[in-house]
Amino acid sequence: MKDNKNISTGVTYGVIIGLIYVLILFFRWSAATNLIKFGLYSFLGYLAILVLLCVEAVQRRKLDEGFINLKSLFQTLFISVLIFELFYSIYTYIHLKYIDPTVADRMREGMQEMFDKVGDQMSDEDKEKAMERMGDIKKVTELPQMIKSYLSSVAITGVFALIISAIVKKKKPVFEEVN
Repeated sequence: MKDNKNISTGVTYGVIIGLIYVLILFFRWSAATNLIKFGLYSFLGYLAILVLLCVEAVQRRKLDEGFINLKSLFQTLFISVLIFELFYSIYTYIHLKYIDPTVADRMREGMQEMFDKVGDQMSDEDKEKAMERMGDIKKVTELPQMIKSYLSSVAITGVFALIISAIVKKKKPVFEEVN
């Protein structure tokens, strides 16, 4: 019975968090020309995802009358991570390939504007290296890179899920106090 709670809660929250993640990604990619805003959306969006994982962990513990072990809680959270990171990968692919294929060019323009404001504080060589890395964004839509990105995202967020699980878990007392 516990496995069903783990799976159903994980799938439910995975889809909910995935849909919220897609919305965050839409705004993030829309702000691609302003790299500071893009970075801020990325940071705050990921922070929101971690908060939602915490909410899921607390809700999952409540389903078991306030007590849950690390294994069950992590299993639930990891199922969610697998699902919402899949949403992330699929939406990023669709956005970069079909919705806004010029986003890399706009980001490059935004970076060039930032370099113009910085002036001589950054060497031309460093500027060129940064611009070359920006060109690599088109590689994100290639299948091997997508798989690598998905797996690394699952690994990183999985570590956070493990930490959240360790914090939220609560063992049932061996002896209950009788008043």
